[in-house]
Amino acid sequence: MPTLSYRPAALDDAELASDLMMASYPAMTHDPVMVRYRWEHPRSGYDAARFIAEIDGRPIAFLAWLHGPWAKLPDRHCEVEVWLSLAELDRRLLVTLWSWIGDAAVAEGSGLLLAYCGEDEPEMLGSLALLGYQPVRVEKLWELDLVAHGARLAGEAEKTCVAMSAQGIELTTLEAWGDGDKLQKLYELDSITRQDIPTSLPILGEAFSDFERRTQAPDRRSDRTWIAVTSGRPVAMSYLKFPPVRGTVWTGYTCTHPDHRGRGLARAVKLQTLAQAANIGVPVVRTDNDAENAPMLHINERLGYVRRPGFVEHHKRVREIANA
Repeated sequence: MPTLSYRPAALDDAELASDLMMASYPAMTHDPVMVRYRWEHPRSGYDAARFIAEIDGRPIAFLAWLHGPWAKLPDRHCEVEVWLSLAELDRRLLVTLWSWIGDAAVAEGSGLLLAYCGEDEPEMLGSLALLGYQPVRVEKLWELDLVAHGARLAGEAEKTCVAMSAQGIELTTLEAWGDGDKLQKLYELDSITRQDIPTSLPILGEAFSDFERRTQAPDRRSDRTWIAVTSGRPVAMSYLKFPPVRGTVWTGYTCTHPDHRGRGLARAVKLQTLAQAANIGVPVVRTDNDAENAPMLHINERLGYVRRPGFVEHHKRVREIANA
């Protein structure tokens, strides 16, 4: 009989893990450099464990759990992951893997397990349902063909710059903005706006050191991060993530300060990122948004994005937490 075993994933397993994630869900490419970078630079106060599942010593799946500081999480929610190679796809094996990583997270003191899978993954959806996970939210995924729409978007981006300038708003890149305190100001904008993201669970604040490190990640460039500036402060931001080795370019984040919404700023900065990407030859850009984020969904539709299968967020209560 084949023997299933698990071993901790070492830092040097980052490339293997990225390959296994791609073998599990080919529709999403994972960059090995970025996987290793995230493992090397965990967010302050977060705990994680990663594993490689093997059958007779042959790697077949990547598993992990991740959670923030328990003191800041009333439900003690912990994200769990299972990425089983399609070559080994079997619902019974999936149930075994999800059960194993779930038990590992429970052993860490988790009260609520959080899992994601694609809308187009029936075996994953079925396995999670068998284990008592409940679907609670949908993250919509969109794709924009820049070969087809690049010229139009470039024209719209140029017109938007002129229109914003007439309102006293400058559209510029983070690199070009000469403010000596620009990262701190951008951090404040990021912190305020993230609390408005539709969610079922608390969004924890991020330390400035973590934010600063994210802006310097291998898939981020300051000359490709666009901001809207007025009266010396950034009031909107958008940037794309460019994987250094392989994968699709994604929108990392787009936001507008609450005091400046309704003026088209999110669309304005997002347009600059897309026009820039088209200009350097990027063929396709993807973005994802919560199904309840109506303003951003509307922007995506207007820009020409096409809907693709998204991701379903699942929850499973495993323990009642006192004073939760």
